[in-house]
Amino acid sequence: MARSTILIAENSCIIRKGLRSILQNLENSEVIQLIDDKEDVCKIVTKSKPDILIINPNMLPGDCLDVKKELFATNKLSLVLISDKKNIEKELKADAYINYSDGQNAILDKLQEILNKKNKSVHADKSSETISSREKNILKHIALGLTNKEIADQLFISIHTVVTHRKNITQKLGIKSVSGLTVYAILHNLISMDEVK
Repeated sequence: MARSTILIAENSCIIRKGLRSILQNLENSEVIQLIDDKEDVCKIVTKSKPDILIINPNMLPGDCLDVKKELFATNKLSLVLISDKKNIEKELKADAYINYSDGQNAILDKLQEILNKKNKSVHADKSSETISSREKNILKHIALGLTNKEIADQLFISIHTVVTHRKNITQKLGIKSVSGLTVYAILHNLISMDEVK
């Protein structure tokens, strides 16, 4: 699992450094930068493309709204507001809200929930990938027990192309063994039980 990156934009030095210290307890994540200047927020967010931006709403410059919409539209960036104002997350459509009075466990729970949602959506995206018709054809030959060379010869392609297709198939399906690929091929009517050697 890739490490999630976090930016903290807050004008208070104590809060920035305190959050960074708390977030060291968050698994598979790292704080990549602390931002203390409102004018740098958009430039740094655009350049570093973090997974999570924890920001005091006062640090969001008005001219940053177009960048914000673009980044949030890609579903890459989750916005976490840190403030003492109530209902501010609804105004800015934030993913979470941290109050200045929240304890360490509450902060970690909120951020862990965001990371869990991100990981589920990434996993769902990968599992929902379908294999192409060419990959189905390669998979059929793999399930029939043919070697890479035999598949290449039958389909008039190079062995390297077969290997590339195999890698793509195993990555998309999340199945690494030939027996697992064979079961997949049978269940998806690419081959029949009678054809298996």
